[in-house]
Amino acid sequence: MTHPFLEAIRKGPLLSDGAMGTLLYARGGSPEAGFEKLNLSKQDLVQQVHIDYINAGAQVIETNSFCGNRYRLASYGLEKDVWHLNVWAAKIARNAREIAGQPVFVAGSIGPTGRLLAPIGDLSKSDLDAAFREQMEGLLAGGVDLFMIESMNSLIETSTAIRAARKLSKLPVAAQFSFTTEGNTILGTNPTDVARMLVDLGDDMPDLIGINCGAGPRPSLDSLKRLGGALAAQGITPERIALSCMPNAGMPGRVGHNTLFISRPDYCAGFIDEFIDAGARLIGGCCGTTPEHIAAMRVAMDKYLAAHGMNAGPMAVYQPSREEPHEGPEVHAPTPSITVKTPGAPSTVELAEGRSLPGVAGRLHQNDRGRFFVSVELDPPKGAVARKLLQAAALVKEAGADTINVGDSPMAKVRMSSMATCLLIQQQVGIETIIHFTTRDRNLMGIQADLLGCQSLGVRNVIALTGDPPSVGNYAHATAVYDVDSIGLIKIISELNKGRDVSGNSIGSPTSLSIACALNPTAENRALEIERFSKKIEAGAHFAMTQPLYQLSDLTDFLDDFGNCPIPIVAGIMPLNSFKHAEYLHNEVPGITIPQHVRDQMLKAGDEGASVGLELSTELLEEIRPLISGVYLVPSFGRYDDICQLTRKLKAESVVPVATPS
Repeated sequence: MTHPFLEAIRKGPLLSDGAMGTLLYARGGSPEAGFEKLNLSKQDLVQQVHIDYINAGAQVIETNSFCGNRYRLASYGLEKDVWHLNVWAAKIARNAREIAGQPVFVAGSIGPTGRLLAPIGDLSKSDLDAAFREQMEGLLAGGVDLFMIESMNSLIETSTAIRAARKLSKLPVAAQFSFTTEGNTILGTNPTDVARMLVDLGDDMPDLIGINCGAGPRPSLDSLKRLGGALAAQGITPERIALSCMPNAGMPGRVGHNTLFISRPDYCAGFIDEFIDAGARLIGGCCGTTPEHIAAMRVAMDKYLAAHGMNAGPMAVYQPSREEPHEGPEVHAPTPSITVKTPGAPSTVELAEGRSLPGVAGRLHQNDRGRFFVSVELDPPKGAVARKLLQAAALVKEAGADTINVGDSPMAKVRMSSMATCLLIQQQVGIETIIHFTTRDRNLMGIQADLLGCQSLGVRNVIALTGDPPSVGNYAHATAVYDVDSIGLIKIISELNKGRDVSGNSIGSPTSLSIACALNPTAENRALEIERFSKKIEAGAHFAMTQPLYQLSDLTDFLDDFGNCPIPIVAGIMPLNSFKHAEYLHNEVPGITIPQHVRDQMLKAGDEGASVGLELSTELLEEIRPLISGVYLVPSFGRYDDICQLTRKLKAESVVPVATPS
């Protein structure tokens, strides 16, 4: 069977990663100690470099093992650690692939030994073979997908490495030479010599042959064209062997104590079309190239493929590493994130301060260009059939609601998973959702697992809640978890949005979850509510959603005591259905307080309670609207018609400037 990597490059060009050493040095790695040593001492650092390249759009990543042979490692006193350093180089790259969640290929990087062959040097071909086999065995045990023999100068050393790889396994083999700006290696090898070497290899010929390091994009392109011509002259077809090209980011120079590579990402990306037209089927970068370079090349490659009717494949999201740069080779300042829109996922809104907030949070912070935000709350079904719920969601969408917020077994009564419900609504109705996410039923591991699931499924708006205790529901004997409360949950989501889990481990691409918090302006202990609300904002809440309100002073009195509120407020409105309904909510439902004068009006309404309740809600909305950024409406007893009527009214009214509560 054909190896998946070979099938992939035959279908079209793949994008490889950029420089490993450049980033490791910039992030604190010491070349004097050997970058390969980091595979054992600072695995997270190496892993993050891989993740950054994957997120930039690389489809092939190379292991941190370029100097992983016994002779190069001897310079650092690590010659006895060849096996472990190479095994872990492969394992770290594979783990980065799992974290990033992208189907990339892991190439085992194998560089020259740095020693000369006899009679000029003291190394024999058998010594070379043993050194390459030793390194390759470690990479193979670690699980690489192919061998990448690179930055080679000697024909004999290269052919020895290729034959060692062919004897060891059936994995694909790529070999790359380092041509200078003059078009030769430092030992005088030229493209014609390389083509002759391939003929001599016969059946051991590698699957790819190409160019890396040595020079920048323009000289590398010239050498690539010469190599292609030399292969054709020897009768070696592109079907037999593919070409690759991974140039440096120009030539290095010194500015102060720093080594700088001058070719910027857009310049390198500008050569993508010419590389592909010259026959390259694997394109990437070498010294001086960074994730920004690869991200720019990803965009250019996808444009080329789209223009030529080829499948561009998925483009990953580039999020720069949070590692602080170390003095060393230039790493260009991170550009704004490249966001991939996926079905059902909210868009990202750029804020004036240069920050970006996803989904509902972004819209509320910009007041949605003056449009009043309306969400409608729906409870998940009590069983496994969601037809009725989806019909209600469709009515709500038709009425003009912006989102639907979905409860998480409210009142501690068993219902369908809120995540599953959100996904059904988004996929089958086509309206964005806000998931109610509680800490009641999940431990720390479950919380993070489900939040990562929300990100992956496109359920990107989360209101962080502690959750009603099981004692109020129909499973009073159930055990609550409460590893953290809502404040702790907000902190966890904020960390995930920074690319870290609660223990500080990388999760690959940071999540882009919009974070809402609950606010109860009518809480009996206002001082405690103010303290907790402040902590929620400090923990990273993007906007607040209040408990249902029934009079203007509920909110204004709270804000008078709290002071200026830095985040948008979405007010909860639940129209009352009857006097009994009002009494039940006021006396039995935690967090809801209904003023006496409202309950008196509902008592007077008698049989017209539902109409009066809707009128009271409409009047309150008119009063409170200048203080809030939006509203979420809660239907009572499945009265979706009333909620849809109110939604249409809110959306049909002329745009009212919305002020941030103060």
